[in-house]
Amino acid sequence: MTLESKNENQTAQIDDRKLGDEWINWHGDVNDSEKDSNTRKRVFLSILLILLLGSGAIGYFFLYLITPRLAQFHPSLPTICGIILLFIWGIFLVLFLIMVLSIFTKKDFFMRLVGHEFPITFLVPIVIKVGLYFGISRDRLSNSFVKVSNILIKASTQKVKPEKLLILLPRCLQKSIIQKINQFSEKFNIPVFTVPGGEKARQIVYNLRPKAIIGVACERDLLSGIQDISNQIPVIGIPNIRPEGPCKNTQIDIRAFEDAVQTFLGSDITILNTENDL
Repeated sequence: MTLESKNENQTAQIDDRKLGDEWINWHGDVNDSEKDSNTRKRVFLSILLILLLGSGAIGYFFLYLITPRLAQFHPSLPTICGIILLFIWGIFLVLFLIMVLSIFTKKDFFMRLVGHEFPITFLVPIVIKVGLYFGISRDRLSNSFVKVSNILIKASTQKVKPEKLLILLPRCLQKSIIQKINQFSEKFNIPVFTVPGGEKARQIVYNLRPKAIIGVACERDLLSGIQDISNQIPVIGIPNIRPEGPCKNTQIDIRAFEDAVQTFLGSDITILNTENDL
């Protein structure tokens, strides 16, 4: 199977997402939309640590329950199974500690070890379920995850040419912000698209084959997008700000956007000339 055929199959296997589908059950309450979902990185990391410790405890409890049956086969079998379980759990613990070290030092330890494929994305749905149990909203957990992902990408990414950087913007972003980013992208020859949905965004990525992506959206859509392509292209997500609720006149922290551009292109790139440009 060729690479193009493989990518086409992968694209076909992903259910279509329209931008804003993640808010389909929103009832119009601005407070419920979490217009400020800014959350610290340690929230996601704490839930992940709870999952790690909990899975180890459950594993050893299960081993304790079946130990008499294992001993019937061979007296050493429970000990061997315990060592194997400890080894597997230890690997995940070491990976977690390396990830934490990378995050707080902003040095490339984790990605150098595991590559750009972000291995904890498959854990995000579980983390969200556990977080909801502890009363932490989906948006805040997603915001925390995006921050974790961004730092790991920033610590490990290599510079790319402007034409190989893709900027994806949502239609709900304020027109003045879209105009400012479009003007900036034209100056540096950076492809930028305002996309109406997940299918369109994936098609643009497939056609342009960028080396890096900066995506602007709400945490829910960012999370879905990162899960879609995190094993192919480094993505930095910029969560939008929703003073009027989702999908309407949203804003972004332009400084965070500028930092993302500088990560991929170089520290001499400037979007704003003054504090009041936006």
